[in-house]
Amino acid sequence: MSQKPLIEYLDSLADPRLESKCSHILSEVVFMATCAMLCGFDTWTEITLFAREREKWFKKWLSLPGGIPSHDTFNRVFAILPPESLKSIFQEWVQDIIGNEKVTGQLAIDGKALRGAGKGRGNKTIHMVNAWSTDLGVCIGQQKIEDKSNEITAIPKLLKLLELEGCLVSIDAAGTQTKIASIILEKDGDYLLAVKDNQPKLCNEAKQLFQAHWDNTPTDELGAAFDEQFDKLHGRKERRRCWVMPVDDSLPLCLKWKAKIVIAVQAERTLKNKTSDYVRYYISSRELEATAALKATRMHWSVENHLHWILDVAFKEDQLQARAGFAGENLAVIRQWILNMLKQNKSRSLSMANKRRLCCLNEEYLFESMGLFNK
Repeated sequence: MSQKPLIEYLDSLADPRLESKCSHILSEVVFMATCAMLCGFDTWTEITLFAREREKWFKKWLSLPGGIPSHDTFNRVFAILPPESLKSIFQEWVQDIIGNEKVTGQLAIDGKALRGAGKGRGNKTIHMVNAWSTDLGVCIGQQKIEDKSNEITAIPKLLKLLELEGCLVSIDAAGTQTKIASIILEKDGDYLLAVKDNQPKLCNEAKQLFQAHWDNTPTDELGAAFDEQFDKLHGRKERRRCWVMPVDDSLPLCLKWKAKIVIAVQAERTLKNKTSDYVRYYISSRELEATAALKATRMHWSVENHLHWILDVAFKEDQLQARAGFAGENLAVIRQWILNMLKQNKSRSLSMANKRRLCCLNEEYLFESMGLFNK
């Protein structure tokens, strides 16, 4: 874990406020809010309550020239703070955590709605696209989807901020666009893209390829081109089969995408005597054997299970309302930062919700998570 305290990262934030009208230091306001949110205090009123109750030990690290800000001040500061400034600091922190090593392995790119941040007053729901390292188990970047736009425009902006060399970037069908594939390849990464009906010709080419194989091959042998796995958990039985086919001149559309393999994954699930069966198709610029391809398609969903689900359950993100200016987007960055900090602290084996509770109950654990040293 990086030993540089969080407050030192925040000191480099550019202040958008008029200096003559400021009674609180920007980095200290953000630090107090982050600390409060680490401990499970999420609304502006709760953050102010936490800061006032902990003012004595906040003074160990902060100057607090204007005392503890009001809840309106916290709101105003986060509303006018340019999100790109905070994201830049977040990226610096992530790089320090990683050290000199490059992020390799798989990066899962997926979008998430901040439903609470868009409630009321005619505001639209904020959507963010997140980059999740399946190997490190941390979020390494995020990008807001602008109003009247979609993931197709946000994903390229996010990808341009990331180091992709050696990474396998997995994206659901919404991001299956030639421009996005090109950016990944230009940055020396590889892609794994889901193929659905939003790319009808490409999808049809993949379907015809595998249908011909299934018609002519009643049974498949385990090996480089085929893998099969079984799971039984909580009363649910699941059988997954994966086929991998190389791309050649018979697949002109796949060649246009510079794909090297086409993948079909069949999932058959039985729960309470009801069975569902579906097939998903993918293209990839990396040559993968069936076992690795099946693992990669499954690992993509860790962004849902280990990031989005935790943000909703442990942080109650969908219920939190921060509608003014950039506040919703900035708080989303802070929540992901907190999630990363708590994941990096492995001194206790606890759920994310209980790690937040422990931060409130145990100052040593809080200081560990934030890279602070007790004074």
